[in-house]
Amino acid sequence: MSLLPETKNIQSKMALFCRTGNEVELPGTTPNRFHHYRRLIFNIIEEHLESSFPIANEFIDSDTWDEMLNDFFSKHDCQSYQVWQIAGEFYKYAEKENYASKYQLPFLNNLLKFEWEELRLYNMENIKYPSYNNEGDILNDSLSLNPEHVLFQLEYPIHKQTPINAIENKGNYFVLLFREKETGKVQFMDLSVWYALVIEQLSKSEITLTDLLNEAPKLFGEIDIEALTESPMQFVEDLKSKQFVLGYKI
Repeated sequence: MSLLPETKNIQSKMALFCRTGNEVELPGTTPNRFHHYRRLIFNIIEEHLESSFPIANEFIDSDTWDEMLNDFFSKHDCQSYQVWQIAGEFYKYAEKENYASKYQLPFLNNLLKFEWEELRLYNMENIKYPSYNNEGDILNDSLSLNPEHVLFQLEYPIHKQTPINAIENKGNYFVLLFREKETGKVQFMDLSVWYALVIEQLSKSEITLTDLLNEAPKLFGEIDIEALTESPMQFVEDLKSKQFVLGYKI
């Protein structure tokens, strides 16, 4: 049932006050009690974002962090109906508002992205696992991967260094995050550009490791194919032990 226009207007005014702190007039209310509602709602959002971004919260000074949260809370129109998803909106808002430059925190976008993707994978709805065979040929059979994963590139190695140290090591880094089927824990792996390409291609098509190895010289120039062949086989075996590579596609 749709809300009456008057009711909707009252709700909108109340929500605006809770976000901005600017006083509004509402019939049947006591204005000097309004601030309690704003404080309670802000505390919920603040506690959620601090727990969602523990590393960012630790390494960003408290005044800057509070300023970011207040700016986001008062100006951003949240679209999420689940509290945990607000963290994703905060990450996108910080990126759009260029907080990294504004607060001289060059690592910020990378750090918020990493922490958000970890949270998103942990809370996401289950994805149906594909059918697969346990036995097969690593090089010549298509591999079946854990579907609950994300692969992305970073400029700063915030996944393996403190943000302060990461600033000094700007470059190209590739990270694989995936959720374990049995435990629900989110694991991450630091990948070379070659292994990132392997994961990306294996997840997209029926391509095999042999197909990728044949393409390697075009991508990387002169390369020792024999050494390169041994390396991904060990890599895949490691991913099988971590339950990221499930088996062989049927």
